Amino acid sequence: MVSLTPIERSQEVATDATNEGLLNGFFTLVPSTAAVYWATQNIPAFRARTNLQSRTAMALMPALFVFAFTSEHKLTHRMKQVAYESQHSRETVQWAEQQLSQQPAITVTQLYERSIAESGVCIVPTLRWHHRFLNYANEHPIQVLSSLAVPTVGYIFYGRSGKEHLALSSKIMHTRVFGQFATLLLLLSVMGLKEFMDRNGKYITEQDAHERVQEMHRMRAEWLQQLQRDQKEETK
Repeated sequence: MVSLTPIERSQEVATDATNEGLLNGFFTLVPSTAAVYWATQNIPAFRARTNLQSRTAMALMPALFVFAFTSEHKLTHRMKQVAYESQHSRETVQWAEQQLSQQPAITVTQLYERSIAESGVCIVPTLRWHHRFLNYANEHPIQVLSSLAVPTVGYIFYGRSGKEHLALSSKIMHTRVFGQFATLLLLLSVMGLKEFMDRNGKYITEQDAHERVQEMHRMRAEWLQQLQRDQKEETK
């Protein structure tokens, strides 16, 4: 949700970055923990040369790295996004003043609402799960593709492993062929979703749009006050 003060915006950006890092860190922690557990149970040399502390570190360090990397990336992305929205708000305020002089019958709020609707977003009453998924897929297509392709390839190999008449090399070959086909289909699907989002814009709620309008009103008020101060200084 778009906030109206710089402090609230900074808190919002920090929260989004933290949540992004926690989510990706969790998705990394699960396979890393499973890998360490599997190695402990099936590789005697690994079990003999490691202890509980080192195994815990090997399970946690990848997740901590992914948490730090993705949260920092999300922080940078959100800061750029907030800067873009602020720049758009300032330009809209100036554009609206010009339009008001040409179209006296229209209101400032209507101009601001039109500007937001034409800024590359799709306004909906509430963000449902598919809206959130589409927004996430548009911002993180590689992550979505990886989260779908890796389990799919693993499931294909699991299905091949049950066929005892096949040699290991044949199982790997079947997995590679079917896995490439499945990954290609997933890639086309994700790219199709991204193309759809690029054309229709990011989904935001009516409340988000309303708060952006309020922010524009605030910026207009500050701009008018600055003009009044400048005029007073010139008359002195």
